[in-house]
Amino acid sequence: MTVQLPPIDLHAHISPKVSHAELERLGAVVFAATRSIAEFESVRNRRDTVTVWGLGCHPGVERAQTAFDPAEFTKLLPMTAYVSEVGIDGRSRVAIDTQVRVLTSILESLQRAPRITSIHSSGAPSIVLKILEEHRVQGAVLHWWRGDTKETRRALELGCWFSFNAAGMKHPADVAAIPLDRVLTETDHPTGDRGSTSPRQPGAVGDVETALAQLHGLDAAAVRRQVWSNFASLVHAVDVVELLPLPVRRMLAATERPDPSPRS
Repeated sequence: MTVQLPPIDLHAHISPKVSHAELERLGAVVFAATRSIAEFESVRNRRDTVTVWGLGCHPGVERAQTAFDPAEFTKLLPMTAYVSEVGIDGRSRVAIDTQVRVLTSILESLQRAPRITSIHSSGAPSIVLKILEEHRVQGAVLHWWRGDTKETRRALELGCWFSFNAAGMKHPADVAAIPLDRVLTETDHPTGDRGSTSPRQPGAVGDVETALAQLHGLDAAAVRRQVWSNFASLVHAVDVVELLPLPVRRMLAATERPDPSPRS
């Protein structure tokens, strides 16, 4: 019997005030990206069953960047399997030097304690790749990637993964340059799903699954299975299984269980 797995949303923004019950009703495994260490501290003691809260420092949020404390970040890192949202934003009001200093410090911590890390690179893919080359980490997921062909090839050589939302799928030729086994789904709610025909809510990645299926000549169910396989590979690459909520660990185990269906 085929196991029915829920959607995976590897990057969404959710108010810390949203209740556990509301998140469970989404019917998806959602990775909630915080924008600052302070925001993560407000959710650090939550015990959501299918939502993973990330430790973030958004490059576009000046207050988060200027308040970044490497010691505090390192102290909080053992509390989560997920780091997000971090990176470089070429359009941010925050000085690039400050952004580079913060991201470099974060990557140095991640070299000692790898995590699933959702990385923002809007307007600055070459800068992000240069920093990743100098501070290599396991588990880097380039969120809403818009690098050119050469930059994409460099990112693949660095072992990066890629997460796409409905807006990102409007550039199918760029997405097609990335092997399906390096792709994950996201909404980037409430920004990346503005043009989605699916409900505008975290976890609603149906449009992305359908677009990926059309791109690769598959059905949407096959894409979801592949995304779960990719997610399992990512989790094991950074060895964070035990940091995930128990229901998510059980879903992962189900993806790795041999198919019991009889064969002709």
